[in-house]
Amino acid sequence: MDLYTVTIDFEDRTKAIEQVECSNEVEALHAALRDAEALENYESRAIEETIKDYLRVIHVGKGFKGVWLWHHCNFDNEKVEDIYGGSIVQTDRNGAARHRSS
Repeated sequence: MDLYTVTIDFEDRTKAIEQVECSNEVEALHAALRDAEALENYESRAIEETIKDYLRVIHVGKGFKGVWLWHHCNFDNEKVEDIYGGSIVQTDRNGAARHRSS
């Protein structure tokens, strides 16, 4: 398992930062969304729906090891509409090099 830092950006320009140990960037994003203290007042069903169907993860640039942007695309669910996206950074220097989008 590798260490990842995941940011969650909100409509009001606030940000949550989570660190998780996971096998890949998508698992890290899912774990951060499920466990973030900043999301504890959100309906868990809405978060799970978002995780299942409404996330896009994009690898950033050539030569960068483990840096992604993620976007939330569940605009029809007002219970999570203020979550915009964020970033995922593979913070484990010894982790496998990952250069793909999901």
